[in-house]
Amino acid sequence: MEKTELSKDQLKVLKASFDAFDKDKTGSIPTDVVGTILELLGHTLSEEELEDVIDEYDEDESGQLEFNEFVQLASNYVEPEEDYDALRKELREVFMMYDKEAKGFIPVDSFKQILRELDGAVPEEELDDIVDEIDADGSGTVDFEEFMEVMTGGPDE
Repeated sequence: MEKTELSKDQLKVLKASFDAFDKDKTGSIPTDVVGTILELLGHTLSEEELEDVIDEYDEDESGQLEFNEFVQLASNYVEPEEDYDALRKELREVFMMYDKEAKGFIPVDSFKQILRELDGAVPEEELDDIVDEIDADGSGTVDFEEFMEVMTGGPDE
């Protein structure tokens, strides 16, 4: 597996993903959410592959990955030619899979269900924190702009 030199946009996406799971803002995330983040970025690893990857990057075996360790790990899974427009298009496709009636939003319960399906081990309290962050306007729904903002680390451009 080859590391990819990351663009600013790719780093923004990784930072947003990292921050969404660093709910206490400690600068590190538990290694047990790395699989969920990689799945959200489109990469599914077996338990064994995931353990190997985490062992490689969690050098101090703390069970936590700091952002720079996470970036080193994730750079193995990011497509080199990915640009912001392509990423936006990919994220829109993912969003539309769950916005079956094309209303332009998904209920937060659906969003939580997606996260549960990706990683059944995420505690309910953590899911609530992620939802609180993504549903910035408190509407009980996640629209595409909110989804993009969290996934790319900033307002939609």
